[in-house]
Amino acid sequence: MRRMDPGSARVLRAATPPVVGAVLALTMLLAIPSSHPAARPRIGAARLEGTRAEDCAPCHAREVAQWRASAMAFAVRSPLVGALESFVEEQVGRDSLCPNGAGVLRARGGDVCVDSRSRLSVTGAGGQEWCVNCHSPGENLNASMPPWSARRDATAREPLRDVLPAASLEGISCAACHSTIGPVAAHAARVRGYEGNATWTSVVTGAVFPARPEDDTGLTGIANSGYSPEPLLLLGGARDGARVHPEPPAATDRYLRSSEFCGACHDVRLFGTDVRSAARGEHFKRLRNAYSEWRSWADAEARAGRTAASCQDCHMSLYPGICAPGGTGGEGCPSGSHFEARAPGDYARGLVAPSSLQRVPVASHWFTSVDLPLSPDLDESAIEAAGLDDQGIPLGLRARRELLLRRTFRFELGDARRAGATLEVPVVLENVGAGHRVPAGFSQERETWVELRVTDGRGTVVYEVGTLERPDADLGDKRFLRVTAADALLDGSGRSLGLFGADVDDGPDVPSWSPDPRLGGTRFVGRGLVNLQNGFQRCVRCIGEIDSAGRCQPGIGQGRTRADRFADGAYDIDTGECRSNLDGDAALFETYLPVGALDADRGVVKAPDAILDTRSAPPGVPLTYVYELSTVGRTPPFHVSARLLFRPFPPYLVRTFAAYEREQARAGKRPSGPQVLESMLDRDEPVELASTELTVP
Repeated sequence: MRRMDPGSARVLRAATPPVVGAVLALTMLLAIPSSHPAARPRIGAARLEGTRAEDCAPCHAREVAQWRASAMAFAVRSPLVGALESFVEEQVGRDSLCPNGAGVLRARGGDVCVDSRSRLSVTGAGGQEWCVNCHSPGENLNASMPPWSARRDATAREPLRDVLPAASLEGISCAACHSTIGPVAAHAARVRGYEGNATWTSVVTGAVFPARPEDDTGLTGIANSGYSPEPLLLLGGARDGARVHPEPPAATDRYLRSSEFCGACHDVRLFGTDVRSAARGEHFKRLRNAYSEWRSWADAEARAGRTAASCQDCHMSLYPGICAPGGTGGEGCPSGSHFEARAPGDYARGLVAPSSLQRVPVASHWFTSVDLPLSPDLDESAIEAAGLDDQGIPLGLRARRELLLRRTFRFELGDARRAGATLEVPVVLENVGAGHRVPAGFSQERETWVELRVTDGRGTVVYEVGTLERPDADLGDKRFLRVTAADALLDGSGRSLGLFGADVDDGPDVPSWSPDPRLGGTRFVGRGLVNLQNGFQRCVRCIGEIDSAGRCQPGIGQGRTRADRFADGAYDIDTGECRSNLDGDAALFETYLPVGALDADRGVVKAPDAILDTRSAPPGVPLTYVYELSTVGRTPPFHVSARLLFRPFPPYLVRTFAAYEREQARAGKRPSGPQVLESMLDRDEPVELASTELTVP
């Protein structure tokens, strides 16, 4: 919610009779730090533990209604988030001495798991409550989550949805954001006990590695829940009994409006040193990089003499536009309306509360996402709702998503031509709608791809790529021959081996581009699938044949799958060194699950050793993929049609976690049933972002 206007700050009358529970409802929610004695109210303070969004609704109904239909409200109830968190706790670090899992991202309890060689604690080593601190920040107010219990208490090992209270299950809620007073200070745990997940601890050497290099530049609180929570809600008073909360200090107000506030959680750094980034001196893996990408773009805008839009200017304003009266609808707008663009930072004007005396700029709390939350708690009516709000924003999440996605890219076919028996078709796409790379967020699991179809004068298909047989089919660049997703086995030394992985082979759309888009670049020539999805890699060694170019080729009996010519290399979690009989990029093998084994039945279950983040599209940089297609035996003219498509999650990810959750439920480890179901693929639909066509004589 925005700063309260002076009129409503003087007298704020309750929409319902005040009761003890409603006091918090009517006064929510900009906290002032207790270290500011001059700002303390005369009437005392109330604490925020257990505060729910419904407590805020009597005075801030608009904001609460918008938030309820947002991904923020389902941040910790996301089935995939819950399943991934559970899997990491149950499988990473699991061995014969710790058969229930090490809880590497949970708080340490009295019976921790330890590394069999170093005898150091594995429980909590990756960052205590690493997922919870960002997906349910309000849990820092409630402090009710039990620490991981390796042996004694099975309930402490249950999924987040079964151990968190109702207030914490509201995810990124009113209390979570508006109890934040600023960025956490460097080494804050030494001062006031909370610093988020600023470090991780090596279970091999005990070394503690920082995850926030920005601290050394004076920019604190970036990444891994680097917000500073203050659990006190300070109350003002009025003689008629109405209660209001005062305006926040200027520094807090500036922070809540800044991209750095978003950067506290929208950069995510994973434990372990990335093989690729080790040369930069970073001892972590950049799982999500949205703030850092925005920072690079904003700095470039500043050098060009332009003011960069903040995260809030795009994600909490009327951007990219509204549905104005009149027209035939389409592209997210209902019939009887038409799309009108709005610039970043163009905020709606409204009353902060019903008793406010004047309309002021107010922030949107729709937080429109690129996916439809898979949680069954989100009713279909919120996704499909018809109509517009008073600002012209569609009420339905599906329509709002379409408005956003269709303004993300410039997409066109370049100057296609025939050169002898070759047809050259340039496909050009440019990220024009975001101040960060696209896809963003969990970009290793966001598909953004090109569907291309070329026919000749007889109507015969010359070339086709990126086409799906059905909406829930995997993309054709690869084929999943076999997927295993059960409890990992233990080998003779007690390590957790792979029963969570996939045997993958090349599909008909396997990319063949020069240069390799994984290495960056802006112009590529070849054929195959264009997919901006980033990826995961692990350190491997060749057990096949190494050719003259230093690449690993299949040996005798190999070649059925991509991985059967490889075995895990020696990856050093502290230094990021990959010891292999291969050099450079050849020693890194791409896998497709965020945590898992090398293939369906080989390799240790672990996080990736390196993360690819260069295939996504940077802002304002045209990317050109030139298809070179043979026209031998074909009759002109050639008709080319292309579509740019997006899908939030690859179906193989949903299916694999559904299989794992099904097995865990059968074993009695899921009190409220599997967290992921294959039926959730119904909300994982492909979305068309743009289309174009042309004819080549």
